[in-house]
Amino acid sequence: MVPVYRYAVSYAHGRDEAWVARFLDELRRRLETTDGPRFQRLVPPPLPPGGREGPDDGREGSYGVETADIVLALCSPAYFNEGPAQHDWAILALRRSLGQARTGVPPQTALPLVWEPVDRRLPGPVATADLFAADQLPEYRSLGLALMTMQAPRYRAALDRVLDAIAARMRTMAEAATPAPELDDRFAGEAPDALSAEDAAFTEQFRKEVAPVLPATAVPRTLTIPVPVTDRIANKSIGLDGGADAGPDGSSAPPEHVLAAELLPELGRRVLLVGPPGAGHSTELARLAGRALDDTAPGRARTDRAPWGCRIPFVLSARSGALPRLDGMVPMLAPLAAPQEPAGWAARQLLSGRAFLAVDDLDAVPVSNRSAVWEWLLHLLRTHPQAPCVIATNGTGVPWDRLGDTFRIAALGPLTPDGVRTLLDSLVATSSGDRQARTALLRRFDSDPLLLGVARRPAAAAALLRAAGGPGRPGLPGLPGLPDRPDRPDPEPVPRHRLLRAGVSAGWRRTREETTGPSSSSPPVPGLGSTGQVPDSVLRAASGLLAVAALGLDSSRIPLRTALGALRDPGASDAASPERLLAALADRAGVVFRPGPDTVAFPSPEVRTFLAAHHLAHAPGADADELLVRHPSAELGELLTQLRTAEADTDTPRSVLATPGGPPRRLSAGSPPPRPAVRRAAVRSSAELRTLLRADTAVAELRCTGPVDGLAEFLPRLPGLRSLVLADDQSLTALPELSGCRSLRAVRVLRCPNLRELTALESSTVMFLDIDPWPGLPVPAGLRRAPWLSRVDLATGGGPGVRAANGAVADAATTPAASRASVVSPAAPGEPRRRPYSSTQ
Repeated sequence: MVPVYRYAVSYAHGRDEAWVARFLDELRRRLETTDGPRFQRLVPPPLPPGGREGPDDGREGSYGVETADIVLALCSPAYFNEGPAQHDWAILALRRSLGQARTGVPPQTALPLVWEPVDRRLPGPVATADLFAADQLPEYRSLGLALMTMQAPRYRAALDRVLDAIAARMRTMAEAATPAPELDDRFAGEAPDALSAEDAAFTEQFRKEVAPVLPATAVPRTLTIPVPVTDRIANKSIGLDGGADAGPDGSSAPPEHVLAAELLPELGRRVLLVGPPGAGHSTELARLAGRALDDTAPGRARTDRAPWGCRIPFVLSARSGALPRLDGMVPMLAPLAAPQEPAGWAARQLLSGRAFLAVDDLDAVPVSNRSAVWEWLLHLLRTHPQAPCVIATNGTGVPWDRLGDTFRIAALGPLTPDGVRTLLDSLVATSSGDRQARTALLRRFDSDPLLLGVARRPAAAAALLRAAGGPGRPGLPGLPGLPDRPDRPDPEPVPRHRLLRAGVSAGWRRTREETTGPSSSSPPVPGLGSTGQVPDSVLRAASGLLAVAALGLDSSRIPLRTALGALRDPGASDAASPERLLAALADRAGVVFRPGPDTVAFPSPEVRTFLAAHHLAHAPGADADELLVRHPSAELGELLTQLRTAEADTDTPRSVLATPGGPPRRLSAGSPPPRPAVRRAAVRSSAELRTLLRADTAVAELRCTGPVDGLAEFLPRLPGLRSLVLADDQSLTALPELSGCRSLRAVRVLRCPNLRELTALESSTVMFLDIDPWPGLPVPAGLRRAPWLSRVDLATGGGPGVRAANGAVADAATTPAASRASVVSPAAPGEPRRRPYSSTQ
């Protein structure tokens, strides 16, 4: 009687199901057509009408692993990070241990297969059982069974050999004399984790490699949180400083309390840190990581313990436009430790709650990709419910309706006046800044509450310190100057409106220059650049409109409906939508943020006041006096007067809000009319060449016949010149200077027998050189120093060119092929080798 053996398959459920089925079907045919024992796959029973029971996270285990004689493990990055690897290999390791305890010989039950290449070190149990890959084809190890199955016609021979080897290996394992014992559900549920045996050692290596960037001086920060969350914290006896609740006074700001930033983990395991750019989110996340990496000792205070009890921080930045996958976290955070990472280590730490996620720079993700990033992030948190997570964002693009009650919303409070002083002192101490500028700035803070309010963001305070020094002032980082001396006179103070502009614009992200003309592929859209981005000038105008609309509110927060109505232009149906303008004001301008799904807020009332004053001072048609009567404000009136005076004295550009580090920018003018162009032009004297230049015509190929004076002067002024032909000039002994001809690529010399000097090519962009005829002389050594020269054709025989009957000169291509020598210019020492162009002689 032929024995029948059962086998199960362990793989990442829900991924490549169709290709897994095709691979298993081909393997089944191999097993059925070969002699020897028979194999039967253990197939799970049909699902109930309600679908899969329990959470569908791919980790509930594979069917038949507890009782199968052979288990095929289709290994891939997803298998270790998202699949049932941890559950299945715990059972396989337990069956192996029990079998070895009973018989003294460890049974071979698992057969790991490369479904997709895993560029991480395999965990101990998987590496011990992987006795199959070493003897297989390179295609199997480098491509994996998934790609070989998908492209079976291309890799048919290699796939057949691998399938035959798998079938032979399964027969050898089935005929072994030490079968593994079967497990029932009770023992299977108690199987210890086998893949985590080496995780502790790598955890310590990872902690040594990760080094968060922390400021030299810690500035105390606070968190503002809604009252309902504060009430829950109060029930847990978490200390608060007792912020006052806001009653029904018409204010749009909800009641808030203040909590020390060190107590952020006490808010819960899911925290959404909302605030404007430059509020210090990255620094707070780095402090969380520093506390997790700090070796804890018994008896320390509660605030010094690792946050959430996690000793492994995953601080992820989306500045590149996306977040790394689970198997890409270690290479991004600790690249030196990545080669030693066991496969699936990051996923196991998150699943067990020993690691926390800190996500930053979500606002840098392109709008088109932000929803996909959020979808991946929420899926990761759903499949790792024990992993704490802090997400820093400005509120735009947040799927508020999907967060529910899981996330606790908090915001970093503004710096206190003492905090601003501490921050400025640390900036001067670490960057050798201008101490006189800092002292003058602190004196101005004492008498200018508006300037101090703008400086209560860390980024704004740093921008004010740079602006207070001014360009060319001594002691500023990166600028030449003298060291600080007590006898040096104080520099001239920077005008107040320039300081305010620098602080308000601290979070502005510069973009590419706006195009000067419409796109040829689609009609221009007013309010949008050719790249689909809102131009900076439109954002500056929109920020002013929004600030003016918020003057009547008691706080810097605006209802979303009011904000959209202020940005809607009823006279321009094809302008940028209010939703898009609002998102760009938060992402690129950094002058607003979204603290909730129905609220928009300025970083501070002082920022709103400056934006409103700037708009009223520069926007045409703005009735500032009427607005001041309706919304009386001494600060707004004083600032408006200063801005008007500065514009009258210095002729400040109108309708712009200059970004720091550069001059004010305007919308570019329309594109000039297209330049007339011809394909070829011929000249015989310098007078004809000057006439061609006065016509301002782009010429692709210029042919100079006979002596033409002034080529070195006139050729760089000829637009669009790509090819130059010099013909029939007996007096030409050297090529003219070509360094100014940046578009020139080809030079052809016909019947100039006295030409010897070719050094002009060394400073030119010429790639192709053709000389006919070339006297029987060695190839000039200077050609090898020409940086762009790729092809040289020298006609060395046949004498001068043959004239046609009508007086035209025959082309050099009529010269016999045997008389033409092709020379390829090799790369100069230290330069990359250039690929020669093919010759068509």
